[in-house]
Parts: sequence; structure tokens; C-alpha cells
Amino acid sequence: EPESLLPFITTAQGQTYNADAVENSIQNLTFELGRLGYAFVDVRPESDRDREGRRVAINYSIKEGPRVYVDRINIVGNVRTLDRVVRREMRLAEGDAFNAAKLRRSQQRIQALGFFEKVDIRDEKGLLHRKALGAADDKFSHDRTSINVQVEERSTGSLSFGIGYSSSDKIGGEISIRERNLLGRGQDLSLVLSVSSRRQDIDLSFTEPYFLNRDVAAGFDIFNRQIDQENVSFDRDSTGFTVRAGYPFSEYLRHAVRFTLRSDK
Repeated sequence: EPESLLPFITTAQGQTYNADAVENSIQNLTFELGRLGYAFVDVRPESDRDREGRRVAINYSIKEGPRVYVDRINIVGNVRTLDRVVRREMRLAEGDAFNAAKLRRSQQRIQALGFFEKVDIRDEKGLLHRKALGAADDKFSHDRTSINVQVEERSTGSLSFGIGYSSSDKIGGEISIRERNLLGRGQDLSLVLSVSSRRQDIDLSFTEPYFLNRDVAAGFDIFNRQIDQENVSFDRDSTGFTVRAGYPFSEYLRHAVRFTLRSDK
């Protein structure tokens, strides 16, 4: 119904004509129609100018397309990262009704992984093969779309050294090694060693973002801290580990639980 699309139009009666506002309206309408499952729509502004009255009427003409479903999802450019690491961040699956909002959210989630320099997601009309059609030539299906995910990988490993001085710990140094995409599986492994005249810290951390192929991030931390607390005349040695798990409470919220067992001397 046209009335349901009126809130997405940024041009209004009485305002000065603005070509950018017209373009924004076209984008808003295309996005909303894509959210409703119409991937291929043609939105064109038709203007009727009154030159003497210096006014213009704008009609947004929408050519409706058929309801579109996802035919296949193709991932390209991931030399090191496994396909499933990218695919599990998609909010659309093969066979789902196309949804432009979910497609945009999928791109945000893949970019947020931090594994890729660039992420480009586009949809195109899906190709039905002649075996499915029983025809001599391949043909395009008007109710199918293929989603192409083009990624450009970036370095995910880091090695850092640090040295500093403080009045309490005197001279100290730190070495940190981290790999955020271990073996291309999306796992996070890090080791941090900090040493000073009064303090020694060792931390080993590992996180599996999709434990048992479920959307549950599970991991552990193992640590040892030795502190010479000279101002109170005793030393402290803490050794322990933490196990943790987190799951999505909603699309933008997560809930996490953790258990720590520590021995202090």
C-alpha cells in the first residue's frame, strides 16, 4: 500500500526542491521494499514542473518485482579464512526470502570480525541450471537471487614489545603475542608476559567464538601473578584459571557467565 511507504520519503510539500532529498527517498524506498522481500524494484521519480508558479510535483513510480528468495551464497577472496567463519555471520541463508535489512546487517557483522580489510556484499539474479529447468540453455530465475560476498583479508596476528619505568615497579617490560584468527577458524589465542623488579605476570587466553557450532563464545584464561608488595612486607603469588561462555541475548546484546578458580599464597 502506498500509505505504508510515505514515512520513508524525505521530500515534503512546501520545502525547497532538493535533488539529494529525492535520491535519499529512492534509497529509503528501495531498502524498505527489500526488507519486505522485493529485491529487484525500480523506483523512479517523475517530476511535473510548473515553471510559472515555480513549483514541482514529484511522483515516485515503483515497478514491482516478484518476491525473491536466496538461491546461493558465494564467498570470494578468503584465502586463509574458512568459508564457514564468514557464512555463520550471515543473517540470510540459502532458501530464505531476500531481506535487504538482513543483508546490510550481515555485512556489518562480517566487517566487525576484524579479519578483513574490505567487505563487499552484492546480490544478483540467480541462475537456474538447465538440469533443473529441463531446457537446452541456462536461464535466469526471476524469483531467485545469488548473494556474492567479496572479502579482502588483512593480517590478524600481532607481536608487541614494551618497556617502561614506574616509581613502584621500577623498570619493566612486556611481550605480547596474539592471533585473532587462528588457522583461519576465527579462534582467538593470546599470550602475555610482563616482568618488572617487583611483578611477574603470565596470561594465556583462548576463545572459540562458535563452540560446538553454536552461537556460543566459549574460552578460558590461565594466569600466574607474582607480586613483591614491599610497602606491606609480604609477597603474593596468585595462580588460577577462568572458564567463560557468552551467548546473544538479542541481535545487539550478549550475556556472559564466567567461573574463576584461584589459589593465593
